[in-house]
Amino acid sequence: MYKLYELGARRVLVTGTGAMGCAPAELAQHSRNGECYGALQTAAALFNPQLVDLIKSINAEIGQDVFVAANSYQMNMDYLSNPEQFEI
Repeated sequence: MYKLYELGARRVLVTGTGAMGCAPAELAQHSRNGECYGALQTAAALFNPQLVDLIKSINAEIGQDVFVAANSYQMNMDYLSNPEQFEI
């Protein structure tokens, strides 16, 4: 990531993993009732907050908020658990 900064990048969006256990392939292999595959959901839930911490640490070293972390897992779960909230 530092290389991006050295090359002149000043705003970079870094997305975490989405709801990997809810991917169609995982649902087809592991789901009986449409539930997401728990092991992959747990992995994503553990990974994403650590990614956010890493991004904060890198920004602190650089002295600027260049890298922005987006928790796509939480965004996906918000949509899956309450789709009515996102109706237009």
